[in-house]
Amino acid sequence: MSSVVAAQAVARSPWQLAWARLRRDRVTIVSAAFIVLLFLFALAAPLVAHIAGHSADYQGVLTVDPKTGLPLGMGADGLPLGIGQGGYILGASDPNGHDMLVWLAYGARTSLFIGVVSTILVMILSLIAGLTAGYFGGWADNVISRFIDLIAAFPFLLFGIAASLVFGLGRISVVVGVIVFFSWFYPARIFRSEIIALREREFIEAARMVGASNWRIMRTHLLPHLVPATVVYASLSVAAAIGFEAAISYLGFGLSVDTPSWGYMINLAAGGGYYQLAPRLMFFPGTALFLTVLAFNLLGDGLRDALDPKGGVGA
Repeated sequence: MSSVVAAQAVARSPWQLAWARLRRDRVTIVSAAFIVLLFLFALAAPLVAHIAGHSADYQGVLTVDPKTGLPLGMGADGLPLGIGQGGYILGASDPNGHDMLVWLAYGARTSLFIGVVSTILVMILSLIAGLTAGYFGGWADNVISRFIDLIAAFPFLLFGIAASLVFGLGRISVVVGVIVFFSWFYPARIFRSEIIALREREFIEAARMVGASNWRIMRTHLLPHLVPATVVYASLSVAAAIGFEAAISYLGFGLSVDTPSWGYMINLAAGGGYYQLAPRLMFFPGTALFLTVLAFNLLGDGLRDALDPKGGVGA
């Protein structure tokens, strides 16, 4: 009986073993479930707007409370008119009369779009740089490594603000570009180190002896070994990108004022001190941002433990 169990254990692939470890990690499973629900919430933003009765750019200030400066009669004062009657389910998100729930949904769409797109570009650049520097070495390694040192010396947030001013405020492409420019070098360093450790292994030498080209060796024999690290850093990169977008939007140098963003919602709540009179203005977007970044970070930690229980990934 024990021999049968041992044979089954040997027959399991690394991905099956990783999935078995991942299923036992409740924190990672809960984080993944939250991320899935967040994506569904973002995709359903038009439906949320339809249920609420107005779009993301709708501004419906009827009467302003002289004490708080916030719209009255639409949920901001705790007396919603009701769904489909112009009422705000969670109240107004700012003095302009935007719907809190609608802006949370479209803000999730904005944050996830920036996080996912920038992460894809970061992973592509870091894999190319890491593979090239690690496999070829020599002058290619020196050029890429020195360029990485140069990029790492720049202050991330300060350059992001400067780039927003130079290339135009409110453009998602500028925010994504800044995130990619300052994020690719760290995983590239990790990939380079792993490739240096692998390039002299016996299976690489065997591939060279049978006439495999450098491109085929990198694509077929080396790149698969970077998949676990890539999955882990992709999850962490999404969290970092969402946090950066929220930071510069909070500072007023991010997306345009008509683009729903959790960071901009916090900016509006803090700018006029409205959060002191209506704490929910900061609570809802702040909690959404906190839980999202936390979920992606916990997912990354769980994936790292599942894919490499010995701690090799990212070491």
